[in-house]
Amino acid sequence: MHPRLIAYALGGIALLVGLSMSTAAIWAAIDGSADLMPLIYSSAVSCAVGAGLLLVKPKGRFSRKDGFAIVGLGWLVAASLGALPFYLSGAFVSYTDAFFESASGFTTTGATVLSNIEGLPRGLLFWRSLTHWLGGMGIIVLSLAVFSILNTGMSLYRAEVPGFAHERILPRLRQTALTLWIIYAALSLTQMVALRIAGLSFFDSLVHTFGTVATGGFSSRNLSIEAFDSPAVEIIIVVFMVLAGLNFALYWQIVQRKGIRAILANAEARLYLFILAVASLVVTISLVSSLDMPLGSAIRRSVFQVVSINTTTGYSSTDFDAWPALAKGVLLLLMFVGACTGSTGGAIKVGRIMLLLGHVRRHLQQTVRPRLVMRTRVGDSVVEDSVVSDVLTFFFIYMALFCFGAFVVMADGEDLVTSLSASAACIGNVGPGLGSVGPALNYAEMSGAVKWILSGLMVAGRLELLAVVLLFTPAFWRK
Repeated sequence: MHPRLIAYALGGIALLVGLSMSTAAIWAAIDGSADLMPLIYSSAVSCAVGAGLLLVKPKGRFSRKDGFAIVGLGWLVAASLGALPFYLSGAFVSYTDAFFESASGFTTTGATVLSNIEGLPRGLLFWRSLTHWLGGMGIIVLSLAVFSILNTGMSLYRAEVPGFAHERILPRLRQTALTLWIIYAALSLTQMVALRIAGLSFFDSLVHTFGTVATGGFSSRNLSIEAFDSPAVEIIIVVFMVLAGLNFALYWQIVQRKGIRAILANAEARLYLFILAVASLVVTISLVSSLDMPLGSAIRRSVFQVVSINTTTGYSSTDFDAWPALAKGVLLLLMFVGACTGSTGGAIKVGRIMLLLGHVRRHLQQTVRPRLVMRTRVGDSVVEDSVVSDVLTFFFIYMALFCFGAFVVMADGEDLVTSLSASAACIGNVGPGLGSVGPALNYAEMSGAVKWILSGLMVAGRLELLAVVLLFTPAFWRK
């Protein structure tokens, strides 16, 4: 491991956070609001930290271990610095709450401790949502596109990009990172324009675009999307949540003249869309049969919430915690499923679930016919046993951390439903859960210790576990 190289890379991340923070100060300056100076001070501190670390002359050859260290520590640095405006403005009662909100933003979780979101000035609201957009494609991937020192190997890219399949769509790593960000920005611009046409203000369009394309879920309204009561806005957000949940490498294939066939030919994308359709149907039936909800309204509510939860966005168009047990059970299950690998979504992801099902099928057949030679497949692709082993390890660690988080919340005095959904929502980067952390409530009442642990689960979930878990492994820090 090379500390000077790691420090230099972390400096780049801190500088990017500081420069990004200064854009939020523009809104505060326009409004003449009290959050202007906290944003300027925080930006200055972040830039100073970044500039100081960039003065460190990097030494050594970039390694896989350095990559994991930079990613794990980089997200902690981003969340720590990103919390400064929240804390210095006095909008949050403690740095713990400010860090929770910042971590929730950068990890695109969307969990909040705020009860009166509309009471925040626009500078802080913009920064809160901008953390989503930066974290969606990944501050580390942005760093790859900007800082040449991080273009020395695949280790950092593999450690940061969500999913088990890391596709380098162009020969050079920096080109790949830059192309992903261009696609990401193009989707964002398209949605922002669509929301403006649908009647949202420029500010609300920006905030909800950041929350949608990044699958984050922070809103500028206390009631989230329900506040607009607009079918047009809901349809636009649903469409872009679905698009954000697809593997971004598929968009490059579409650009390369493969068209929509690139999506239809992808087994993971097909299963992802199938899950959305079936889950929406089940929830619709539950709402109609149990609540006597009109069919049109049931379809509207169910499709929005199923897509929002499955893509781990976390927006709400209604208080789904008041829904029947079957509908809530489907949403709770979807918190574990997540979107496609290589998307901005969180949770386990459809590709991993396909691989696990394929492995189970292979194991069952070989149990009956021991001499049968089979390979695990995902769609038409054969998956190496080493990848299967990685996914099995990921699944075990994921479920172990989920159980740990649930028991911690239970120990804090919460009920079973709240505890299970809070842990699932944080490690899966979903945001709202059920019970005391449902869409009409938040995480404010939980103790400081629980908030720190849930913040850790958010970061671990966003970084596919390994980059964070390795930091707590003694062997990782040995030479």
